[in-house]
Parts: sequence; C-alpha cells; structure tokens
Amino acid sequence: MALVAGAADEIGAAIALHLAAQGAKVALCGGAEERLNAVAAQIKEGGGQALAVPAATADPREVKACVERAIRHFGKIDILVNNPAEPSGLSLTKLSAEDFAAAVDSILGIQCHFMREVVPGMRGNGHGRVINVGSLAYLGDPKSVNVAVAQAGLFGLTRSVALEAGREGVTVNCVVKGDIENSSMSEDERERIGRRNPVKRTGTAADVANAVGFLAGNSSKYVTGQTLFVCGGKSAYYSMSV
Repeated sequence: MALVAGAADEIGAAIALHLAAQGAKVALCGGAEERLNAVAAQIKEGGGQALAVPAATADPREVKACVERAIRHFGKIDILVNNPAEPSGLSLTKLSAEDFAAAVDSILGIQCHFMREVVPGMRGNGHGRVINVGSLAYLGDPKSVNVAVAQAGLFGLTRSVALEAGREGVTVNCVVKGDIENSSMSEDERERIGRRNPVKRTGTAADVANAVGFLAGNSSKYVTGQTLFVCGGKSAYYSMSV
C-alpha cells in the first residue's frame, strides 16, 4: 500500500495514479478534500483501490491520524511519498521569523512528521520505500531564502533516515523536480521556460511520477540515500547539484 502525502496537487495526483496503475492500493492525504476525492474516484474507476484522507498535514496530530486511518483501512504502508507544497519565496530582507518557520514546517516539517509515523512500521515489517519530493529551489535564489533553506534540509533528512533504516530493508530517496508545467501555464510560458533547459521543454507531472515509481518499486532495492533529478538537465548547470 502507498500513502501519498500532498496528493491533491497535479504532481501528487499523477504519482497516486501511477502507483495505482502499478497495482498499489493508495491512501491520498492532503488539505483539498474535493480534489482528493476526485483522484480517489479516478483510481477506483480504473479498477484500483483508494482512500482519500483529508488532513492538515502541517499538524503532527493530523499526520498521525492520517497514517493510523490508512493502516486501519489497508493493513500496512509499504510506500510513503512526501510531496509537500512549496510556499512563496522571500528575500532575506523581507523574511520574518514567522515566514521562516512556516517554510520549514511546510516542507521539512511535513516530510519529517510522516516519516516519523511511517518508517518504524516499515522497519518492523522488514520492507519499505520512502520517496521525498523536493525542488531545485535548494540551489538558492536571491528572492527565495526561506524555500532554499527548507529544500536544502531535505537532503540531510533523506540521507540520515536512509542510513538509520537501511538494514531493515527500508530505502529512502529524494526526487528533485525542475521546471514542471501545470494546467495554469500558458503555452507561451511553457515554451519560454522550456527553452532554458537542455532538453528544450518543461517537465510534466508524469515525468516526476515515473521517477517516483522507479524508486518505489523492487528494481530500486539497492538504491538508498540518493537524489534523482527530474529537471531536463537543468541541474547540470550548477556545481552544487550533487
């Protein structure tokens, strides 16, 4: 069974649908109940099993309740995908203490809360796959200090838990997304952003979902503590991308 945290946005939905197509039962967690229900209905229409669990994922108590409900419904969690929303970036001069804490909570906090609730059970079962979804914002931007700090911390979190849980058959990896198109983008915007990438196009939610699917499957059992860039080669421009 797979639990997808942040399943309400386009990338999270694509991940949930991809895992369901591969035969996984899927619990969808997030704040947009209507969207979660729609994705769950789509999975069921395709013959899969899905459970929508609306929750304020920044609240550790609601994360715990979400995990407990998923386990009651499906029995255990084999795959955890952490796909948090990214807040708006702020420059250092405009960054308040509250803004800083909110960015860390909404990215690192959510991922840490879900891992804390799920990974012990995976270790007890002797098997598990954790995939954290981050972004190239960790490389830094003069107007995105809050996001860069939180995204950079994801690397340490992923590697530390990978080292803790590896001996029990649990792998923990990170997928870093680059310029991913969404339904609100115009065609001109897609082309403009795509021209900046070596592959000359924007990525899609399906591109991210395919990478997550690989790390969630049995073919990746000897891969842990690693970062897979889904960015059309954009990360190759930066010396700190590995």
